Amino acid sequence: MSEAFGPDTPARRILACVYFAILLTSLYALLRAGFGAPQIALSIALVLFPLQIIYKTATALIVGVNNPVVVTNLAVVALHSITLATLWLRT
Repeated sequence: MSEAFGPDTPARRILACVYFAILLTSLYALLRAGFGAPQIALSIALVLFPLQIIYKTATALIVGVNNPVVVTNLAVVALHSITLATLWLRT
């Protein structure tokens, strides 16, 4: 983990907190979608996915694509972009 994210610093721990918040929000949206509240899940996705697409793409531009974290981020960008396009076409 240190090789990809760097040494254990306050900055890395803050990033871990951001990732954890995204994870919790995503899990909440999945649970709401699974238990009869798809509109809440959709509302969360329409905010969370573009936010991640923007910051993960910016990371690639700033850091470069030779970093394994950036490569993983770009895979998430592709998945979120496909998901948003699918949602757009269905509404």
